[in-house]
Amino acid sequence: MQPIKSFYYFSKLFGLCPFPLDTTVPVNTRASYVKQLFPTYTVLFLYSACLISIFWQSGNTSDISNAANWIQFIPNSFAYIFSLVFAIRHRSMALDILTTFAICDDKLRSLFGISFSMPNIKMRRVAILACVVTLTCGGTLGGLNYLIGVNWSRIWTLLYWIAFCMPKFGLLLFSFQFAGCILYLSDRAMLLLRGMNNFPVGVENLTLQPQPHVPQYKTLNMTMGGNHHHASMREGKLTRLTTLGNIKIRPISPLDSIQHIREVVEVLQDLSVKINQCFGKQAIFSLLSAFTCVTVQLYYMLNHIKSGFTTPRSEIYALASCSLLFLHGIEFWSLFTSGEHVRLKWKKLINFLFFMKSKSTDDDYRSKADDLISFMIANPLEFSAYGLFPIDLSVLTGIASSITTYLIVLIQFKISEEQTSNFDEENKDNSLIQYSSTK
Repeated sequence: MQPIKSFYYFSKLFGLCPFPLDTTVPVNTRASYVKQLFPTYTVLFLYSACLISIFWQSGNTSDISNAANWIQFIPNSFAYIFSLVFAIRHRSMALDILTTFAICDDKLRSLFGISFSMPNIKMRRVAILACVVTLTCGGTLGGLNYLIGVNWSRIWTLLYWIAFCMPKFGLLLFSFQFAGCILYLSDRAMLLLRGMNNFPVGVENLTLQPQPHVPQYKTLNMTMGGNHHHASMREGKLTRLTTLGNIKIRPISPLDSIQHIREVVEVLQDLSVKINQCFGKQAIFSLLSAFTCVTVQLYYMLNHIKSGFTTPRSEIYALASCSLLFLHGIEFWSLFTSGEHVRLKWKKLINFLFFMKSKSTDDDYRSKADDLISFMIANPLEFSAYGLFPIDLSVLTGIASSITTYLIVLIQFKISEEQTSNFDEENKDNSLIQYSSTK
């Protein structure tokens, strides 16, 4: 399992990939260690310099304060810095995850005869799509904020622009990294489910027969209630389709089949624990930053709509807000839907194990199936932001309700401020009239 080159280099540009592209290269030498961590330390130093230059400009106001104020700027900065720091700290764990990916693929290939042509093509396309989305969304956001706030007569506004746009690129790429790892487990759980359809179900004398080599990838269409399944059971043979000509399909007993399934399940569970440890803490800061940004930008949009876009450059401000909302919408969708998919695939695996157990009359087989089902129920394939909240679609309702609550509070403050301002102006006018009459 090798990382996708396009996504790897793009992520390393923002300091989020401190592991080497070639996992066989030794990392214990000083030169390789420096080469491995140099991009991340460089990005961390550059971003810290931008932040220091901004805080040094005390007493000045930024021209892009309407598009990126301090309310969302500070969470973005903290989230991006923590992502870089944890990327450095978890570099060995990230490398271990890549190694475990290769182990999982090898087990699925050797034990189940599964071809990875289509899954690998799918992952490559998803990685390229992530790069395109990041470039288009982030480029639009960066271009609009450049028009709004960069003033070359005050060079520090360029640093302010970099300090605002860089976390948006980096945190979106981090979310794609997290979602990509979860998507990998979802694909492998689906392949395991297909491989389980090949194994004998309660009949010990069934054998697996190899199929002729076919040029394209084929998937199993055997369903639990299909005619093909019952025909194969009557014939006393099960077949599995594969594109790998060097794999030999051997006869296998039901007890061996349940053991093979357990081996892959344990690898998938080990991967989920490592992925959650490697990305969970950063996800807290990243999602908190996205939540704050979405709330503020929605508040800006409501103000623009209320004012009728009469303020100068209101159209550019509105487009910048829309680009930010679209960017974070993609971030939420990619992360939460991937977590939901892997959770559903894990449940399907458990349900199919129940089906295999119900069709068997062997007590030893049923006992081992019960042990495996208990293990899978006790160790679900689920992800969370370091245990604070799950990474699935269930958290979207909480985010939506929280954003609505904060928007109502902000609008109430805005209305109260306007009423207070009008009241002060009326009192001032009344005092001027009284003063003129007495005079």
